[in-house]
Amino acid sequence: MDPEKKESEEVTVDDILNILGPFGKFNIFNFILILFPVYLAGIYASVYNFESMDLNYRCAVPECSEDESNLNFTIPHDDNGKPYKCVRYAPFSNKTIFENGSYCTPYHFDTSTEIECDAYVYLEEHSIVKEFDLACQDWKRSLVGTVHNAGFFISIPLTGLISDKYGRRLAIVFASVANGAFGLIRALSANYNMFVVFEFLEPAFGGGLYTACFVLALELVGPKGRVFVSLLFNTMFILGGVTVTLLSWWLQNWRYLLFIIYTPSVFVFVYMWTLSESFRWFFSKGRYQDGLDVLSKAEKFNKVTVPKDHYNQVEKHATQQRDARKFQSMETNQSSFKQLLTSMMIWKRLFICSSLWTASTLVYYGLSINAIELSGNSYLNYIVVIVIEAPANVCKLILLDRFGRKKVIAIAFLLTGIILINYGFVPEGNWSLVMYLGGKFFITLAYNSLYVFAAEVFPTNYRTTLLAMCSTVGRIGSTVAPLTPLLARFYEYLPTMLFGVMSAISAVLVLTLPETNNLKLPDSLKEAQDQDRKREPEEKKEVHNKKNAEVRNGF
Repeated sequence: MDPEKKESEEVTVDDILNILGPFGKFNIFNFILILFPVYLAGIYASVYNFESMDLNYRCAVPECSEDESNLNFTIPHDDNGKPYKCVRYAPFSNKTIFENGSYCTPYHFDTSTEIECDAYVYLEEHSIVKEFDLACQDWKRSLVGTVHNAGFFISIPLTGLISDKYGRRLAIVFASVANGAFGLIRALSANYNMFVVFEFLEPAFGGGLYTACFVLALELVGPKGRVFVSLLFNTMFILGGVTVTLLSWWLQNWRYLLFIIYTPSVFVFVYMWTLSESFRWFFSKGRYQDGLDVLSKAEKFNKVTVPKDHYNQVEKHATQQRDARKFQSMETNQSSFKQLLTSMMIWKRLFICSSLWTASTLVYYGLSINAIELSGNSYLNYIVVIVIEAPANVCKLILLDRFGRKKVIAIAFLLTGIILINYGFVPEGNWSLVMYLGGKFFITLAYNSLYVFAAEVFPTNYRTTLLAMCSTVGRIGSTVAPLTPLLARFYEYLPTMLFGVMSAISAVLVLTLPETNNLKLPDSLKEAQDQDRKREPEEKKEVHNKKNAEVRNGF
């Protein structure tokens, strides 16, 4: 028999998945379980915006009562007639006491001299700004978001190592319970310093939840189901963001908000007995029987029949791959992980994916955070900017499989750059809002597609770890994003111009990665390397067929 024909007829895990179906009862049950932590992750990713939301406040003037009429000569006003938040008029030092003993008349304040406030009157109280007296300390408010996102530098590689070494299921449970525990403790914070410490610890141990869930779900389906799974994840993430916004708007109390959203996360502990482990992970660890048991369980759930020889061939193929890796390790005196780290192809993909991730998180989170600073209702602004992600995810579902990963992501980055660079040249109003939402639409399309694309270019046995490394470096963007509103003090449209330039550069970088559309997930370093060569025979075949057709038409 022709060796090439025999190889083409070899049964793989994806062949079994095609028989089981991408969305049978087994997958639906596990997806429901997986999507709940994803929904919670969407909530936790947005909550810091409302914990540290700026409030309406003004200077306290101890010489006067709180009567609004006194504000006209005690506090300067802006062009819209609103009193300034952080300065007041200086009182004259040589005050003359009136007969009624009052120091509060227009004659007692020097309207030509402004001084900083030393006390404040808070007109709202739903964030930590009032409770911890953070008025006019915008850097402390911005620090909350920066500290939150800095925690991902620890959690993502930590969760990745747990996922690859001890299993996807344990990683999900660990991250979810950590979120719940540290989030509930944060709700009891007695001061700003305690709050910031637990704002860091919560994502530091639980921030890898989304990635762990995504990898497990991706490994449960075949190539045709990956984009749809990504759509489900993005939809639940959006619902989480909308939920926390509405809860914050309704409760108007940051402590109650934290108690409500973090309590459910603790109960994900029961997943240790209800959620199925990834059979691909079992195979990568040499636990073939455990992996086959998961597939057999799926077969019974879905009420389909998989030929027994399929399981035997898959086990044989997995054994051969593992033996080959061991043999190669013995020959080179290197472990598989060391081989991975000495691969220039892996380093190239790590660098490119990390750069794309950094730009994506900076623009994606930056646009969301800056939306709160837009005029109008802050809650509605945030909801609109989040909801615009829904059609972007639908477009991802339609476009990725039809036109391929590279084209869609590159064009999305390019359009994001063009829109945001030109945003500042459009007068304020409906058109500027449309452009702002357009930028969020296309960066969402690029960012969420990148999750699928990056997962498909790394081998199974270290997929979570390598994705975690990309995501960890990429968190530089989300860590910096909460500070970008401060750039508007120098130039109003500087944040959006920065976002546009980063997006345009990313559009070029995407083109250096291999196309992975409709290819099986690489289970080894060799298969990942072969992705760069997969398309060449296909392209030659297409050219050959085209020439044959032209010859036939010529006769």
